[in-house]
Amino acid sequence: MKYIVLLLFIIFVSTVVLADSANEKVVMKRYSAIPSNTINWGSGGLPQKLEFKFDNASIWLRQNGDMGLEAEVKHGWLMCGTYEIAARFGVGQPACTNVSWISQPSYVSSHKQCNNAWMVHSGYASVPAISDDFENVSCAQLVIKCTGKCQ
Repeated sequence: MKYIVLLLFIIFVSTVVLADSANEKVVMKRYSAIPSNTINWGSGGLPQKLEFKFDNASIWLRQNGDMGLEAEVKHGWLMCGTYEIAARFGVGQPACTNVSWISQPSYVSSHKQCNNAWMVHSGYASVPAISDDFENVSCAQLVIKCTGKCQ
């Protein structure tokens, strides 16, 4: 039972280096999460808003495709990097396995960070195409992209 509970709260992390040169590289980190128990239910028993919780971030998605994202991002380097955050949504099995992504990443924030700084990124976007599949959404992915001197 303990392992099932842990499995439901696991957040998968993947890091990809997209480009690497002597002066600049692009690093992508992806974190996935299932909806939390704070789903707002509408009439007819269908959800109106899904919320996804991460260690230092949260994402919400409304039935009409409006979404919001807030994340604390740490730049762990003395030089500077430009961070962009995005969210995308998908349908998958429990614990965000075998996910079929039904939206592209929607970037909502971009900030330059230097010298081991923490910064809160937040923003809103509209993903109208998601409204047709809203009731099937079972996974959100937080995407953090860093360009420059990134770890």
